[in-house]
Amino acid sequence: MNIFFKFTQAGRERDAALKILHDETNRVIKLRRKMLQDSEIHNMEDLEKSDDIGGSKRRLAFLDMLLISQMEGVAISDREIREEVDTFMFEGHDTTSSAIGFAIYLLSQHPEVQQQAYDESVSLEGREKEAMPYL
Repeated sequence: MNIFFKFTQAGRERDAALKILHDETNRVIKLRRKMLQDSEIHNMEDLEKSDDIGGSKRRLAFLDMLLISQMEGVAISDREIREEVDTFMFEGHDTTSSAIGFAIYLLSQHPEVQQQAYDESVSLEGREKEAMPYL
């Protein structure tokens, strides 16, 4: 990268956007670390014994594994954890948006399928959490 880029308007805008992303990631990490500490989970054994974390059923999330590894003494910095979280929080949006775009394209090519999916979603309006087997 050009070393002078950060001094341009575009470079400052990029840095401002990255700060917003990093602040959000740091907030999520801080929140999850506190949930682990409040649940008295300090190592993998504690996690396996625990029924819940923060009032929800125990799920072994990748972030939990990173934080617990750090608590157990693995040499991983907060910055390295943030970089990993950035990857799985923000990189997944590309694949999700691609899949949605492709689905919309396919629906546009098959009006009868589009109509059936539409009818199902309209019939469940207000009850979106119910299963939509066709869609």
